[in-house]
Amino acid sequence: MSHASSRLASTLFASTVLVSQVTPAAAQQSSLANTDTKIGVEEIIVTARRREESLQDVPIAVSAFSENRISELQADTLSGLQYSVPNFYFDEGDASNAVVYLRGVGQNDSLAFADAGVGVYVDDVFIARSQAAFLELFDVERVEVLRGPQGTLYGRNTIGGAVKFVSRKPTDDLEGYFEGGYGNFDFVTAKGRLSGPLVDGVLRAKVAVSYTSRDGYNDNAFDGQDDGDQETLSGRIGLYYTPNEDVEVALTFDGRRDRPDTSRSPSLTTPGTGFPDPVNDPFTLQTFPVPDDPFDVNTNANDLSDIDAYGITLQVGWRISDAWRLDSVTSYRGFDFDLKLDTDGTPLPLLDVLVLQDQEQFSQELRLTYDDGEKLAVTGGLYYFYDDDLTFSGVDNGAASLFGFTVSTFGLATSSLADTDQVTDSFAAFVDATYEITDRLSLSAGLRYTYEDKSSMRRFENFFDATLSVLDDTPPFLQGVGVAGVVIEGEEDFDALTPRVSLSYDVTSDVLVYASASRGFKSGGFSGRANSDFGFQPFRPEFVWSYEAGLKSSWQDGRLIANLAYFYNDYTDIQVTSFGADPVTGVFVDLFTNAAAATIQGVEREVVAQPIEGLSLNGSLGFLDADYDEFDILVAGEVTDVSDRDLVNAPRWNLSFGGTYVKPITDDVSVTLHADVAHRSSFANEVTDSPNLRQDAYWLANAFVSVGAPDKSWEVRAGIRNIGDEAIRVQGFNLEAFPGLETAFYGAPRTYDIRAIFRY
Repeated sequence: MSHASSRLASTLFASTVLVSQVTPAAAQQSSLANTDTKIGVEEIIVTARRREESLQDVPIAVSAFSENRISELQADTLSGLQYSVPNFYFDEGDASNAVVYLRGVGQNDSLAFADAGVGVYVDDVFIARSQAAFLELFDVERVEVLRGPQGTLYGRNTIGGAVKFVSRKPTDDLEGYFEGGYGNFDFVTAKGRLSGPLVDGVLRAKVAVSYTSRDGYNDNAFDGQDDGDQETLSGRIGLYYTPNEDVEVALTFDGRRDRPDTSRSPSLTTPGTGFPDPVNDPFTLQTFPVPDDPFDVNTNANDLSDIDAYGITLQVGWRISDAWRLDSVTSYRGFDFDLKLDTDGTPLPLLDVLVLQDQEQFSQELRLTYDDGEKLAVTGGLYYFYDDDLTFSGVDNGAASLFGFTVSTFGLATSSLADTDQVTDSFAAFVDATYEITDRLSLSAGLRYTYEDKSSMRRFENFFDATLSVLDDTPPFLQGVGVAGVVIEGEEDFDALTPRVSLSYDVTSDVLVYASASRGFKSGGFSGRANSDFGFQPFRPEFVWSYEAGLKSSWQDGRLIANLAYFYNDYTDIQVTSFGADPVTGVFVDLFTNAAAATIQGVEREVVAQPIEGLSLNGSLGFLDADYDEFDILVAGEVTDVSDRDLVNAPRWNLSFGGTYVKPITDDVSVTLHADVAHRSSFANEVTDSPNLRQDAYWLANAFVSVGAPDKSWEVRAGIRNIGDEAIRVQGFNLEAFPGLETAFYGAPRTYDIRAIFRY
C-alpha cells in the first residue's frame, strides 16, 4: 500500500471511530441548532433528482444548506460554502467570475467561450455567464451541491456537478426579515425580505433586497487608493399563484447591479520589467519588484468593473392526477459586463485588458413526472437553451517585456481590438427512472441526448503608435493606427449521449448503500482570443465517465448522520487555456485546446451530529488522487509533455470541522457560540502549476458570538472570518512567455463585522 493510501485508510478509520462516539459532524445538512427539547439532526428535503426526497434517501453525493446553516457559516456568497463540501472549490476569479470545481473538474477561464464545468442553477435555471453565477446568498431556502456529473437530468455542462440555488417561496402569512451590519474595510451590508398573501389562499408575493459595499482589500501604489472595492445591489420579486390544489404558478424577477470604483488588480509574484516610454525613450527599462505584502498592488488600468444582471422566470406546475405531474420552467436572462483589468500587475501598459460584454439567454424546460407511490418513479422531458454573447475586447501591449524585445516587429507599442459574437443553440431530451425491485433494492437509470450548434465570429485589428486616435469610442489607452483587420468565422455542432445507472440497497431503515456509473459532457466551441484561422479551429467537448460507491447512514435515533463516498473519474479531452508570445511578432497569443486527459479518484466523508441539546457539530473530509494521463502543449514553439503537473484547484486533502452551541441565559435571551476551521493541502490554481503561483497548504478559521431571542426573532452578532489573516491565492496568471512576469489574485484577508438581525 502506498504512503498516500495508508494515510487515507488511517484517516477514514479514525473518522469511523469518531462516528461511533457521536463526536464529529458533517456539512451535508442544514443547521443543527434547535431551541426545543428534541435532540436530533433536522431532516432535509432536496430535489436533486427533480422530485422531493429526503437527503438521506438520495443515492447521490449531495450536500444541502438551509438558510440557518448558511448563516452559521457567515456565508454572504456561494463561495462561503466551499470549505463545508468535500472536494469543492468556489471562489472569485480575476474578472469577478465564479471559479467552480468539483472533484478536480471545472473551468477557471473568465471569457464567455469557455463554458463552466460545474453548472450553477437558480430556481432550476442554468446561469451561463460565470460572473452572473457568483451569487449573493439572500432570500434563500436552501443550496444543494451535487457532486459528480449530472448529465441525465440537468441542463448544460454539468460534467463536474451542479450547484442549485433555491429561493424562498412567498409565504401564506406575513413574514419579514432584516439584517444590517458594519465591519472593517468600511463594510456595510443590508438585507431584507417581506413576504405574505395578496389574496388569501390564491396569490402570495415577496420582495427581497440585498446591498453590500466595502473598500478594496488592496492598496494601490499607483494612485494611493484602495483597489478592488465592492458596491452591489441585488433584488428579487416573486409572485406565487395557486388557483386550485393542482396548479401552482411562480413568477420571479431578479436583478443585480455592481458599481465599484475599481476592478480587482493582481499582485506581482515575479518582478515586472518594461519600457515606460517605448516610443520617445525606447532604451530605458524600469523594474517593479515583488511586494512584501501580497495586498500591495501597483496598477494603472483598474477603474472599471460594472455588472448588470437580470432575469425573469416562470415556473408552472400541474398535477394532472395522483401519479402524473407536468412542470414547465421558462426563463429569459440578460447580462452586461464592463471591465478594465490590469493583467500584468504593473503601471506599464504591458497587458491591460478592456472587456465590454453583452449577453442574453433563453431557456425552456418541460418535465413530465410519473410516480405510482409504490415501485416506479419516472421523470422525462425536453430542454432548449439559447445564448447570444457579444464581447468587445481590447488589449494594450504598449511596453516591451524583459530583456528588451518589443511587442511588434517595428519596435512600436501595439494594441488590439476585437469583437466576438458567439451564439449557442442547445437541444436535449432526457428520461430518468427509479424502480423498486424489492422493498430494499432499487434500480435507477437515465439517459440524456444533447445536441448543440455553436457559431462564432471574431473581428479584430492590431494598432501601432498609441498616441493616435482611430475610433471616437475607442478607449484612450487603446487608440492607435490600424494596420491589419481580420474577420474569422466558424460554426460547429456537438452532440452526446450521457447515461446514468445506479443501484441502491437499504441495509436497514437507517443505512443505505449505493453504486453508480454516469457519463458527463461539456460542449466544445471556438476560442474567444484567437487571432488567426489556426487558433480558431473548434475545440472538442470534454467527457468523463464517473463511477461512484457510497453509504448513507443515520445513528442513535437521528442524532448522528454519517455518509461516505468513493469515486473514480476517467476524464478525457480536457479543455485547457495556455498563454504565450508569437515567436515572430512577440505579440501575446492564447491557445485553447483539448490538451489533456486525467484519472481522478477520491474519497469523501461527511458527518453531522447533535450529541447534546443545543450543540451541533459539522465536519467533512475529502481526498483527491488526481493525475494527468497525458498533457501535451506548445512550450517555446515545441510540443511538450507536461503531464507531471497537478490539476487545477485539486488539493490532495481538504477537511472542515465546526460547532455551534446555543445556551439559554434567561427565558428571553440565549447566547450562541460558533467556530469552524478548514484545511487544504497545497494545490495549483492555474494550468502551468508554476511554483510562484501555487498555493501552499493552509488552515482557515472563522467564529462568531451572538445574543438573541430563543425563537430567533432578534439577534446581535459579532463575527470574524479568516482569523489567521491568511493570504490565499485564488487565481494566478503565468505570463512568463509574454510579457515576462507572473501575477496572482488573493482572497479576502481577515474581516470582521457586527450585525443586527430581526425576524417577524
